[in-house]
Amino acid sequence: MSAAGKRHLQRVADLGINQGCIVCGEAFAHVHHILEGRVPGRKAGDFCTIPLCLECHTGTHGIHGTRQRWSLHKATELDKLDATLGAIYG
Repeated sequence: MSAAGKRHLQRVADLGINQGCIVCGEAFAHVHHILEGRVPGRKAGDFCTIPLCLECHTGTHGIHGTRQRWSLHKATELDKLDATLGAIYG
């Protein structure tokens, strides 16, 4: 991982710590590499990450489950990536 990638991941984690989950605002738990647009079987790059709570990330209705929690918030990964990058870099 590059130094720039490490700095960015720390900024995403700091955003989560200070503002909570980018989807629902609950307490931050994980930095998630988005699934949208990635090559199947490969993890997205470190700059394609968003801060999520446990439920929005690995919960039954989270992004790795039914995604129902995301639908309730009318959220997509790309929208939340945009929000994350905007919050970090202006």
